[in-house]
Amino acid sequence: MANDQEIHDRLSRVEEIIEQLDADECDLDEGTRLHEEGQEFLAEVREILDNGRGDVVELE
Repeated sequence: MANDQEIHDRLSRVEEIIEQLDADECDLDEGTRLHEEGQEFLAEVREILDNGRGDVVELE
C-alpha cells in the first residue's frame, strides 16, 4: 500500500499545481516553477508504474 500512497501523494500535488495555474494567481516565474514541479511528479509516477511498483486494483 505504500506505493499506492506514493502515487496518490504525487498526483494530489499535481492536481494542486493545476488548480494554482488555472486560477492565474502566479506570475510567469512561479508558473514555470510549478509546471516543472508537476512534470517531475508525473515522471516519478510513470517510473513507479513502469517498474511495476504500483498495485492494480479492480473497481466494482
